[in-house]
Amino acid sequence: MKIAPLESKIKSLAEDPGVYLMKDGSGTVLYVGKAKNLRNRVSSYFLEGTEKSPRIQLLVRKIADFEVVLTDTEVEALVLECNLIKRYRPKFNVQLKDDKTYPYVKIDTSQEFPRLEYVRKVRKDGARYFGPFVSGSHIKDVLRWLQKTLELRDCSDPEFRNRVRPCILHQMHQCSAPCVGKISEKDYGAQVQRAIRLLEGRGSQVLDELHTMMAEASEREDYERAAVLRDRIRALEAVNEQQKVTDPESNANRDIVHMARGESADGKASRAVVVVLNVREGRAVGVFQYPFENVDPDMASPEVLFEFLSQYYLSRSETSSQLLPREVLLPEECEVLMKDQIRVLESALGRAIEFRIPRRGEALELVSMVKKTADHRLTDIASRVGSAMEDLNDVHYRLALERFPSRIECYDISHFQGEGTVASRVVFLDGRPEKDLYRRYHVREVTGVDDFGSLREVLGRRFENDQSLPDLVVIDGGKGQLSQAEAIFKELGVVGVDLVSIAKARTERDFGASEVKASFERIFKPGQKNPIMLKPATGAFRVLTQVRDEAHRFAITFHRKVRAKKRVSKRKSNNKD
Repeated sequence: MKIAPLESKIKSLAEDPGVYLMKDGSGTVLYVGKAKNLRNRVSSYFLEGTEKSPRIQLLVRKIADFEVVLTDTEVEALVLECNLIKRYRPKFNVQLKDDKTYPYVKIDTSQEFPRLEYVRKVRKDGARYFGPFVSGSHIKDVLRWLQKTLELRDCSDPEFRNRVRPCILHQMHQCSAPCVGKISEKDYGAQVQRAIRLLEGRGSQVLDELHTMMAEASEREDYERAAVLRDRIRALEAVNEQQKVTDPESNANRDIVHMARGESADGKASRAVVVVLNVREGRAVGVFQYPFENVDPDMASPEVLFEFLSQYYLSRSETSSQLLPREVLLPEECEVLMKDQIRVLESALGRAIEFRIPRRGEALELVSMVKKTADHRLTDIASRVGSAMEDLNDVHYRLALERFPSRIECYDISHFQGEGTVASRVVFLDGRPEKDLYRRYHVREVTGVDDFGSLREVLGRRFENDQSLPDLVVIDGGKGQLSQAEAIFKELGVVGVDLVSIAKARTERDFGASEVKASFERIFKPGQKNPIMLKPATGAFRVLTQVRDEAHRFAITFHRKVRAKKRVSKRKSNNKD
């Protein structure tokens, strides 16, 4: 135990609420937790004779130091804990991960003539955000419909400011041309408010307004205007029909949350998936899944779910209360959380949300439905994980690696005739890309075409600054690139890591015939003269080509951005001259 060097520090801790950060010898944050009584909570990690889970035992062995932040209340501690988890992403905390980044619709109502924007991130910029939406293509269709039907501008802000005559969309009656004063700010604002009500799920109100406007146009014998409004009404009714009605008589604005959990194959950890059903104005507008990996099997399921609820809703309250429902329905097993932790969370949210456990009726049926969905999603995730592990086993076997390739890193160099050299690192954990660990590198110490020097700089920065080691490093290239990487590893003193390079299949065309012959993908290993040939149908082929192609894509994308930025900078410089 490491209690001895930390004993005096623990004794000096206040018996007040706050947050503690456990760190290893390099200063990396391993775990972030909150406590009503910091001294009691921190000391509990080091007490002899207390039963601890394998996860906590491993954590304690790695702790070299800790840091605390005092707060006035437990509520403040909860908010701070969530913020610090997002900032440091500690290894021993339960991490909330989306399967994807879901799209939102943004409307900046501070502008005179706002536009509808499709975005992937919610920012603290005072704008209104609607979502998230499950389908990016569907919401793009809805945006196009809203812009067309309500005649809202589609152009970017620079285009809007510099336009001197209406565009073709105005001639097609799909834009009111606010850019050249064809509509007043008041009338345009009324259309924007209709779009907002539609995105909020209040389509019936907009329909009533349009019906009234159509009747008034008919009374004035403005039949052309009445026909336009009639078409808008029909389009709106069609869009409304696409939404699944949960309870047409209800105006419920709620989330229904449930979690399914299963053990890993080795029994040392568990995986979980939380499913959230969004109901707005009585309509089911989206079902979202959030997987958790490597959950401590000794951690109670309600506690895991509370970790999710804290991170999920506090992060949304920071950006906009518009993203919060009025209530959240929870499963019965959360009863143990209701008296204490959930009430603290409600206080942290300013009672913007009421958490409750339904006992009967339609609400209970919704919870049961979401439970079935969560169970299905967990089974699906377990199946995908199982398939990925089979492919990794194939990599381990075919390449005769010393270590099982749980963490694979791949590096790729990209440049144009020696200019603008950059590099990429992609990381795959258990066969799946871990994009939070991706890195992009500007190669600064090398000029011209020098892949060896570029690789030396990149690998040096990686292994000199980060002591965590991958199981397998893949270099994009052939035997020459592998030899270079070997020399670099030896120079840097990197040991305990498998190293290979992957060369693309050779393509040979027989110009006397129409067929094209291609070799298998080739894997080069240190100390092995001939490459290992990978057939396309193998798991090793799927894993290693995916890793290589992802590293190449990431490097090329970054290189194009760097070149584009340089071109813009050069143009600006020339214009100044």
